[in-house]
Amino acid sequence: MTGASSITGTGLSAETAEAARCIERWLLQSGVQIEEGPQRGAVAGWLDREGNPEFVYLEITGYYLNAMAWLASGAASSPDRAADAHEHGRQALDWITRTLSEQGVPPTRLYLSAGRSDWRNSGVFTFDLAMAARGVACFGDVARHGAWQKPAAGLCAIIESMCSGASVLRSHDAVAGAPLPDRWSTQPGPHHLKAAAALLRMPDGVLRTPLRRVCHRTCDHGEAMLQEAWPCRELHPLLYGIEGLLIGALHTEGEALEVVERLYARLMALQAADGTLAETVGGGIVRSDVLAQALRIGLLLRGLGYLQGDHWAGRLEELTRALLGFVRPDGGVLFSGDQDIANVWCAMFAHQALVLRSRSDDQVPLTAVVWELLV
Repeated sequence: MTGASSITGTGLSAETAEAARCIERWLLQSGVQIEEGPQRGAVAGWLDREGNPEFVYLEITGYYLNAMAWLASGAASSPDRAADAHEHGRQALDWITRTLSEQGVPPTRLYLSAGRSDWRNSGVFTFDLAMAARGVACFGDVARHGAWQKPAAGLCAIIESMCSGASVLRSHDAVAGAPLPDRWSTQPGPHHLKAAAALLRMPDGVLRTPLRRVCHRTCDHGEAMLQEAWPCRELHPLLYGIEGLLIGALHTEGEALEVVERLYARLMALQAADGTLAETVGGGIVRSDVLAQALRIGLLLRGLGYLQGDHWAGRLEELTRALLGFVRPDGGVLFSGDQDIANVWCAMFAHQALVLRSRSDDQVPLTAVVWELLV
């Protein structure tokens, strides 16, 4: 793969490979997936200080299905781990199918203890639904699970209903008319590029024409928006937007990847001297999900022949070192340096980034699937 070998030989390969194996074990064995009871198969957003899940999360369960498909498709460290990923993915798919059938869309954050309130539960978010649909489709395709199309189509139908009459993807529907606070996640924004690009990979029998058109318009609008000025200050949704462009660009002409490279280089101009990226364009805390997202995009672009030269090799090495600082010995990944809880989506992002980094000498077997399985 063009450019991949030039980021090896830095002494990081063994360390990143070991960290990736630890994260893989944590994702499969730590209890992030509920093992029994009515929420069996659902996946938590994080584990608390005692190692217990606080809530389950439809969006993160969708991510987990993607991660299990990724492991089963060649990223697992052993055949046994790949088999474990199949089983964990099957349980997650069963939870989504069962939940949609019995109660419809669950609360955004479904807390496992009574009396917990969360403003996110005042809305149903199109991004969460799209990530769940994508996870169902990706795992169902990889695992040859014949029952994935019905829940995926059901999730797409809910999004289509929410976006009826809209030119681009709407952010959310309020539950019982309750107002939501002003956040990047409660507005149309760059993160919907990833949602739209993911939905556009669905087959016609799952994604109907009206929603397909909305998704195409969302991609066009989002790309134009990103090329003019950053539409928000937070790097997490900006990186989602670049990920969406990357997913879409791989099915078009090379010029689209040049756009992704330019946007990525512009964002990486914010990288600090210690290799980190702050949470916003103006600074703030350092978050592991942001580091992992940036590292994944950089490695994938470099593997396609972009971001060439020693300068970029050094920048990606600095990102790798910064990300490794958030990985605990047990494989849990901290959201930020001021927290001591292990975050599930940060772990999935970090696992992909570190596997790509550790296998940069032999990236070809993974490249064929990682575009479709980018968590």
